[in-house]
Amino acid sequence: MAAPERPTPVVFLHSAGLTPQMWQSQVEAVGTDLQVIAPWLAGLRPGRTSELSLANAAVDVVAQLDRYGIEKARLVGHQLGAMAALQVAVSEPDRVAGLVLSGALVSPGRLAISMQKGLIRMLPNRALAESGATKDDLIRALDVIASADFGRRLAEVLVPVLVVAGTADPALPSARLLAQRLPDARLAEIPGAGANPSLEQPGAYNQLLTDFLAS
Repeated sequence: MAAPERPTPVVFLHSAGLTPQMWQSQVEAVGTDLQVIAPWLAGLRPGRTSELSLANAAVDVVAQLDRYGIEKARLVGHQLGAMAALQVAVSEPDRVAGLVLSGALVSPGRLAISMQKGLIRMLPNRALAESGATKDDLIRALDVIASADFGRRLAEVLVPVLVVAGTADPALPSARLLAQRLPDARLAEIPGAGANPSLEQPGAYNQLLTDFLAS
């Protein structure tokens, strides 16, 4: 008799300015039946200096999979973490079984990036103290996002994708565009949530996440 197939592990990838702890509610919602890891993104871990790039982040995610003996995983990412998840999906498609993305930008506009940099410069330092990130870290992360151009490569992402966005998120049009360009994606909009739906409306986000993982 064949052994029952093990559930596909889940990897949570955080955004710049937040720590892997941002996913605590989601890790608890997923429960103990799944193997779950929430690593630091390469280039953002405090005390470890390395170049921040999507390529480096993707290589490190794959290294984490190897470290835990995971052949294939579903990647859940927010903002820079979502961009890193997409990078893994296009560069190492055999390692990805599905994606849950929020805050990913298909083709970031220079004006929007410039405005976000201005907002970061005005942030009080205490707002970043818990994450260990600096304003320079966030600005570097925005530069990485701005330089990303998946273009036609989105058509190569053939796994199921859930794109999650808040109805009050200024980047909602980009979420809609991303869902349109991915071959097997659907968009879920969370009423009342802004740019950080998993933190602002964790109950609604978790329901979408667990339904997707169970499908």
